[in-house]
Amino acid sequence: MNDIKENSGFKSYIGESELESITLDDAQRTKFLDGETIVHEESKVLLYTPLSDRQKYITGVLTVTTFKLSFASAEEPEPSNCYQQNFLLGVNDICLSSIDVIYQIGDRSKKKLLPGQNVSGKIKDILIICKNMKSLEFSFKNSSRDSGKKIVNALLHHAYPKRHSLLFAYDYKEPYVNNTLSKEARFFHKKADWEKELKRTKCQNWRISQVNYNYQISPLLIETIIIPQSVTDNIIKEAVEKFRNRFCPIWVWGTQKGAALVRMADLLPAITDRTDENKLLEHIRKSHPDKKPPHIIDLSTPAPKDIQTSYMKLRDLCTPDNTRLFKNQDFKFYGMLDSTKWLLYVSVCLSKAVEAAEHLSVQESTVVLQEGNGQDLNCVVSSLAQLILDPYFRTKFGFQSLIQKEWIALGHPFANRLGHILCKEIEPSPIFLLFLDCVWQLLQQYPKAFQISETYLTTMWDSAHISIFDTFLFNSHHDRFMAENGSLILRSVWDWREQFVDKDIGLFCNPLYDDSFREPLTPHTGLSGLEIWLQCYFRWLPDLEIRNGGRPQVDLFSRYLVSEILQTQQGPTDLNGRYNRNKEQYIELIHKVNSFFPFSHNSGLVSSDATNNVLLTGDTLDSQSILNFND
Repeated sequence: MNDIKENSGFKSYIGESELESITLDDAQRTKFLDGETIVHEESKVLLYTPLSDRQKYITGVLTVTTFKLSFASAEEPEPSNCYQQNFLLGVNDICLSSIDVIYQIGDRSKKKLLPGQNVSGKIKDILIICKNMKSLEFSFKNSSRDSGKKIVNALLHHAYPKRHSLLFAYDYKEPYVNNTLSKEARFFHKKADWEKELKRTKCQNWRISQVNYNYQISPLLIETIIIPQSVTDNIIKEAVEKFRNRFCPIWVWGTQKGAALVRMADLLPAITDRTDENKLLEHIRKSHPDKKPPHIIDLSTPAPKDIQTSYMKLRDLCTPDNTRLFKNQDFKFYGMLDSTKWLLYVSVCLSKAVEAAEHLSVQESTVVLQEGNGQDLNCVVSSLAQLILDPYFRTKFGFQSLIQKEWIALGHPFANRLGHILCKEIEPSPIFLLFLDCVWQLLQQYPKAFQISETYLTTMWDSAHISIFDTFLFNSHHDRFMAENGSLILRSVWDWREQFVDKDIGLFCNPLYDDSFREPLTPHTGLSGLEIWLQCYFRWLPDLEIRNGGRPQVDLFSRYLVSEILQTQQGPTDLNGRYNRNKEQYIELIHKVNSFFPFSHNSGLVSSDATNNVLLTGDTLDSQSILNFND
């Protein structure tokens, strides 16, 4: 496992002749996973501090492996125990799957390097930008001849595999057994999970069908689907031929009064006769107790291509590589943010979800979500509508189950959309990030409605690009099934202890969560009611961080109050079985936290054993919050 280091921003004044004397002790060296191999390694590489105009840097060893890009330096201080520490990746490590773009940096130029190409010229500096907005700039001016070229060619080859089987998950041989995942999520891979969901919602006139057993009619659908009671399996077999991706109308959620939420794809472009589609919609109408016609919501816009274009503009806005560009962007930030259209697309998704929720709950009508392939914006709007209406999905267990149901089981093409594989025919698009941003907006407007926290959402986006977890690795459950029959060991991302210690997992739960709040949400969906997700998009820019302030202080103080109340109820000892005698120390600790906590590595001020008393474990916060204690 890797040790986590802080980037102190220290400027190295060591001369080139003295660099040979720098050595790494065992704690500072890069640690490797079982099955991970070194592709190339270079010493005396410089890592620049962001927005320092190359005036501040640290010197170390840069290593490209089959799993990650890792930078280890003897000049870094010991890590603080207060920041999020990932077992798989150090502070200056990035998983190869998370690399978005690589630039060759010249004195006055920046050239994008194309995946799969072979660089032959000399490379002095490179800039790497990741899909989570993290950027790393390296210099090879003190390294050996052709060191930059060798590192770059290793990255361009291994960070953009052309086959799914070349991802590191297929090489990772660490044994994995977890018997507690049933406590983390319902996976919706089996018939029983769908039966439980149909029973839980008490939605009438729908039935379980296994017409796709052994993927007989479509490899892109799951084996168990829920369809109107009046529809026979033979009707489904004939109808799927007419739909894109063979994604015929499928029930995903419903109400006790018979209003159902249905997802479906568009008809194939060559089909102009909509008779079969209308017949299925008629069966959906008959499934409603009052025979109400369904309300159809068209989700054809924004298209995945539009979302990708918006994301790239947002990425450029969030990753300035010099102070001049940073100041120019800061001067006209909101205009540039508006031009990305990112918040516009967030607004559109939330508005569509509110429309669906109102028809389901107020008008008690069935809602049919329809889009191109049925597996992109359908995932977003369907998930948001259920979060708005169903408090079960606002819990940690429920939220993870919701993602399993709407995204993994129903086949959002993660491998394509997250860009795991290099292929000209693949259209990448961070639709999952758009969804997480929408959820974050709901969390800001209803902080007591969700058991999950902002840090949880940010960490989930990071984890989506770690290529050892199967959760976000495939395009369909059939692909996962075929890989499991090969050499792949399946590991769920919901097993958070594979990555983090309990104090980090504790930050995934919201201390303001009120489990008695069960009302439907009525969020503001206009642009004026939306915010930019600072923690997720700007946490890697130390110049934007508020020192000793920001939302994390409110969050940590809320957690402190929870621990105080629990201590009062349970006796004089704290949750860890020790006397809680240093309250002033805890308050001081909270006041020193910066605004990008727990992702900040801007300051070493916060480092204390007291953190374990303030940052309650996830298991504790799963059942306790400020608003849940009895009077």
